[in-house]
Amino acid sequence: MSQKTSRLSKTLHGLLPILYGCVLTATVLGVVVLVVMVSGQVRLKEVPVPYLKASLLSRQAKAQPTHNPARLVTPPAPPKPLSHSPTEPGRESPKMPPPALAEDSVSPPEVILKAVPAWPWTPLRDDVADFFRTHVPPLGGMPLLGYAVMLDDAEWISQLIAHGADANERTPAGDTLLCLAVRLGAAESVRALLYGGADFQQPGLEKQPPLPLASLRRGVEIYRALLAAGADPNTRFAHPVTAAILNRVTIRDLRNALESDRGVTPLIACASRGDVEGAALLMRWGASPAKCTTRYHRYPINFAATQGYLFLMRILLGRDPDSEPNVLVTVNLSTQRAWVTKEGRVIDSCPVSTGRAGYATPAGRYVITDKH
Repeated sequence: MSQKTSRLSKTLHGLLPILYGCVLTATVLGVVVLVVMVSGQVRLKEVPVPYLKASLLSRQAKAQPTHNPARLVTPPAPPKPLSHSPTEPGRESPKMPPPALAEDSVSPPEVILKAVPAWPWTPLRDDVADFFRTHVPPLGGMPLLGYAVMLDDAEWISQLIAHGADANERTPAGDTLLCLAVRLGAAESVRALLYGGADFQQPGLEKQPPLPLASLRRGVEIYRALLAAGADPNTRFAHPVTAAILNRVTIRDLRNALESDRGVTPLIACASRGDVEGAALLMRWGASPAKCTTRYHRYPINFAATQGYLFLMRILLGRDPDSEPNVLVTVNLSTQRAWVTKEGRVIDSCPVSTGRAGYATPAGRYVITDKH
């Protein structure tokens, strides 16, 4: 009896994992089926975008007057003569009631517009982008094009502009859609708006043009799109700079220049932030390293030197950013002597004077430039 019980218990122990697996699989399948069924029946309260036009047409039809337009241009038909027997002399003909007006007998036309129901968006089957395009939440006055910019949906932006949307439309706060895309770092939206006719010089919410606004953060693709559209690479920041911009600048030297100096350029902003790719791109499109601030006369190389960006200083001096220098000058501060090295070989040496007593030159790596 004990042997039969042990065999039965072993068999049950072997079947338990299989039973657990079957129960778990059935539970998961039931949950998936329930989610699909419920999501297929859900309808959002917002009006789908493709049927906004049909809704507007329905409202216009309801606002039309109910009279018959034909009666305003068509005179009423004259009444037909009554056929009756001739009356005897001295006997009046019977008076007939006046004919009813034709307009009372014409029923107003009934206009019925029925919108086609929206296509039910189904999870795991339809594209997620289709959901955001057809189920728009309340935007509080935000243009539909601005909602597309916030989603960085370049394809939808192009479609809306092709159907009549204005790329220069402003948000309820007074911001331009292009500056909104620049602030969000949405390079694809910037490109789509520029192709759609957005003004690349129109200031946004912070009263700054798009290119200076873009130079406060890394974004080579945004720079390239604005420059290709015709933006001036030497466009200066407008003064005064709002607190909204100053609070986003984390580099103290650049923040002080924007607040107290005048005429900061996008190249100065890139040099202060150490943005090598941005500075090189601006210079390829014509940004001048000789453009200094208009109050304290500080050049881009001064901002790069303050932060210690040696490589960026070489680029501002016109060096090729993709090549290392083949000529180096090594200065020994203790012996006050310099050696000129070319491709690893010393080709010359000379004595130097690096400063007077009390003003010793600190050790480090330097870029040789002119006096200014």
